[in-house]
Amino acid sequence: MRRAVRLPRIEPETKFLLLAAAVGAAGALLDAGLRALIELTHGLFARGTGTLVAPLELDARRLLLILPPMLGGLCVGLLGKFSRTDVGGYALPTFLEKVNLERGELQLRGTLLRALAAALTLGSGGSAGVEGPIATLGGGIAGWMGKVQRLAGERLRVMIACGSSAAVAAAYGAPIAGVFFTQEIVLAGNYDLQNFVRVVVASGSATVVARAIRGDAPMYAVEPFRLVSATELVFYLALGLACGLVGALFSRAFFWSKRRFARSSVPALWRPALGGALVGLLAIALPDVLGTGHTLIGGLLARQAIAFDWVLASLGALVVAKLVATSITIGSGGAGGIFGPSLCLGALLGALVGGLADHWWHASTSVPGHYAMVGMGALLAATVRAPLTSVFLVFEMTGSSSTAVLPTIVAVAASLAVARKLERHSIDETELARRGVRLKDGRELAALRGVTAAEAMNPGFEAVPASASAPQLQALVSSSRSHAFVVVDESERMLGLISLQDLRILDSNTAASLGSLTIASDLCERQVVTIFEDEPLSKALTLLDRHGFRQLPVVERADPRRVKGMLERHHILTAYRRQLLDPASSARLAAPNDAADGTRAS
Repeated sequence: MRRAVRLPRIEPETKFLLLAAAVGAAGALLDAGLRALIELTHGLFARGTGTLVAPLELDARRLLLILPPMLGGLCVGLLGKFSRTDVGGYALPTFLEKVNLERGELQLRGTLLRALAAALTLGSGGSAGVEGPIATLGGGIAGWMGKVQRLAGERLRVMIACGSSAAVAAAYGAPIAGVFFTQEIVLAGNYDLQNFVRVVVASGSATVVARAIRGDAPMYAVEPFRLVSATELVFYLALGLACGLVGALFSRAFFWSKRRFARSSVPALWRPALGGALVGLLAIALPDVLGTGHTLIGGLLARQAIAFDWVLASLGALVVAKLVATSITIGSGGAGGIFGPSLCLGALLGALVGGLADHWWHASTSVPGHYAMVGMGALLAATVRAPLTSVFLVFEMTGSSSTAVLPTIVAVAASLAVARKLERHSIDETELARRGVRLKDGRELAALRGVTAAEAMNPGFEAVPASASAPQLQALVSSSRSHAFVVVDESERMLGLISLQDLRILDSNTAASLGSLTIASDLCERQVVTIFEDEPLSKALTLLDRHGFRQLPVVERADPRRVKGMLERHHILTAYRRQLLDPASSARLAAPNDAADGTRAS
């Protein structure tokens, strides 16, 4: 008889890497598909409008520029109404919350509908970026593929992150930036070497497929970078400071616009259309505010010189108009991301600073296009607070040399310093912080915030009467397994706490000699640190670490001297494990207890 041929067994990690490579290829195909869909919607909504913006002078025909973004917004509103799904706005923060604090439970239907809404918004001329929709789309498809392969928990979460990395790498032709996008933004800065390798595989696979589709050339053509003199670093420093200021203003305008539309009396169905109409009004005077800004960025990066009057008039106005247009587009319910507009704003601001420096210090400055390139990275860093992603993204999109490293780092560092001074959080973090969600804490602290002290405590604590004599207390050393004893008065209310370690000094001879001369109320520690029964375990762990305790009495909020139980470290660990393993707990992880911020000692 012939022996059956046994195929070699593939290790689980090898299987995961192969799946990550497949997810990367899928991410590149998704990027190509989404871009084709945007082109299709652009042809439907904006066919022929290019001739309206060719003349320099304004005429009545320019009023037609209002129609494409308004109709696109109307379609987004109708899509949300009939699908009964929230398809508009900036969806990346919610995606990050699901990946980091929940179990990656992404609904494929909702992900696809939001991608369609983004195509309608961007194709019709809405001012937004493509990276938010493509990152969530890549993550959503990766999550679906992971579930088909029966991945769960941390492995599913990492697979979703691989999908996001792949999609961003393919969208910008930037594999390294795609990896750091995942590490700094999607995984909220939680670096892990094993996960890093998986994300690299997905990002590399996506880049290979994307380049096979679009070619190897960088997204933007830029003249070889050169630093004319060391003095020029001062101009790049000034550019970074300006980018930090504009980045903070962008964040404030973004959320102000969102609040205004949410509080308005306009029905949700019509808000994206109203936002599109307002953007169209801006486009009558400044057509470059429409769309992702890809063409505008390309023109700015190619600039060898800029007329001084054009710098002050057009570039300054475009910075303000693009900021306002993006805030209106997404704030009103249009779908899209903020990477593209941030890059565009940075390029505009860089060209503005570079043009002014070239006019007044021509001999000491490079071409304005180089300032535009550095400005892209600096303003993106101020907006998303991801410096490595910002630096590598600009370098890979432009194919720049190492000469650009020093000016870019100077500008990015200055931009981050100013932005953090003016705005505590990035746009993504601000959106979540308003709901009490903290991504930087990670899933572990989120799990602890989802359980109260009453749920984890041991209600069977040992109480000792205040009048207990020394011999009675000494007997507890051998007869009890508790680490601490609550000393209570006649009404069963706490007077203090005696630890087992304190009682070990009472040997039988000492206790007998003391007799009733020494009682529990004399030996107990009356300054007791407690925790309310409705407060989260995250606070309990903080108190235990801060004071070096082994246990905390859990007390009633209405009566802080009424003990309900005792909470020890192993209770917290048990509750933490149960919370992470219990699928029903996912919803609670994203709803931290606001009371966790307070502290109390009694």
